Amino acid sequence: MNIRRSGNFGFVDNGTGEIYTFSLNARSSGWAPSSFMIRGGRSSFGISYIAGPNGSRIIPFGADNDLPGYVARVLEKFYAGEGIMGKKAGLQWGEGPRLYRDAVSDNNTFYREWTVDRNITAELESSDYLTEMHRCLIDLCHLEGFWVKITLNRGRRIGQPRIAKIEHVPASKVRYIYPGDDFAQPTEAMVADWPFADSRYSHIYPLFDPRDPFRHPVSLGYYNIYSYCHDHYSVPRFVGAFDWLELAGTLAKILSAYNENASAISMHIESPQSYWDDAEARIKEVCQQTGTPYRAEMLEEFKDAAMEKFAASMSGRTNAGKFLHTSNFWSAEANNFEGWKVTPIDKKIKDYIEAQVAICKKAEAAATSGFGLDPSLANLILDTKLGSGSEKLYALKVYNATETAVPDMVLCKPWQQMISANHPGTDIRIGLYRTVVDAEKNVNPENRVKANA
Repeated sequence: MNIRRSGNFGFVDNGTGEIYTFSLNARSSGWAPSSFMIRGGRSSFGISYIAGPNGSRIIPFGADNDLPGYVARVLEKFYAGEGIMGKKAGLQWGEGPRLYRDAVSDNNTFYREWTVDRNITAELESSDYLTEMHRCLIDLCHLEGFWVKITLNRGRRIGQPRIAKIEHVPASKVRYIYPGDDFAQPTEAMVADWPFADSRYSHIYPLFDPRDPFRHPVSLGYYNIYSYCHDHYSVPRFVGAFDWLELAGTLAKILSAYNENASAISMHIESPQSYWDDAEARIKEVCQQTGTPYRAEMLEEFKDAAMEKFAASMSGRTNAGKFLHTSNFWSAEANNFEGWKVTPIDKKIKDYIEAQVAICKKAEAAATSGFGLDPSLANLILDTKLGSGSEKLYALKVYNATETAVPDMVLCKPWQQMISANHPGTDIRIGLYRTVVDAEKNVNPENRVKANA
């Protein structure tokens, strides 16, 4: 391994065809990897890979192969990040998955005819599908995609294969393996502790083939909402708000540091040099009388004690309302008046705080816009105003009409493939069930929220 550093920036060549860059600065708080660079791993069409365990070639997820980790860190630092994502996941989940059949009403309108099938339900419940599906939903809301591990039963050996279970795999643990052809789709993926994988704990699995669902005993599947101009992995919808989210996550620390440091400086005290000259002369005289050698530190200690006594008379709750009297005298040596002077420092705290609050509001607006969630549904108070009940109801109906169909389709797809593979020819489908919310004025008085509070 070779390391080359210039100032606060450097390269680490691990000898396997991969180069890491690192930076030492206040933002990273130490030696932190800032990016991965590839040597000889970029094709003429721009598809890149990094060296993985045991000579594998991994298609990185994000510039640093750590996009899931970066998203987690950004949202955890933003005070409303995970709260908004939780609200979004709750709106998507509704009352959870249910079985249904497609149906057409008398006025030629498609709708879902919800039904119950005990065999299919028992099959799904045997693998705790509700927990696994909800975990997949969390990844879908954060990263627009999720990974699952699909396992067959042992009946495959005797010609009676079935999909036994579908398990969620955290997106931070899985990466595609580069197929070696820029136009070919990956056929394998690796589960490891990314971005720094250990070969001892890395496993390669084939990808699930929906056209031949019983081909592999164990396989991985990636289900996502396609992101424009991204070949393999989807990226969060709020990728454009990353900078705003980072900024919003630093505001609390900035204000905390300001309160601890800048706000403590409230007075500028100017003392006359002649005062300290006289004090030094008195100290020397005392030393001469006592036979003690004079040291320069004696004057500094006197200054510290004098300033502490001076400050004690000016600060503290018990000294509120007191005033300080000083007098000036003419100094022939300085040819000017000298004396103590205390000047309050105008720190413009109000302007500073208002500026930081304005930045925070902008960050909140950018975040909610990126998340695709109306502020009234995210419970954010923008411009000191919380959305009314009618605004929330309207926003909820618009959200259900425009933002739920595609995530519903993607989230339920692996379980739909399981149902279709295990029950050939069935018309049973699986989808998320949501109760239609009516305005309070359309609800009978005895059933209103106010009446049941």
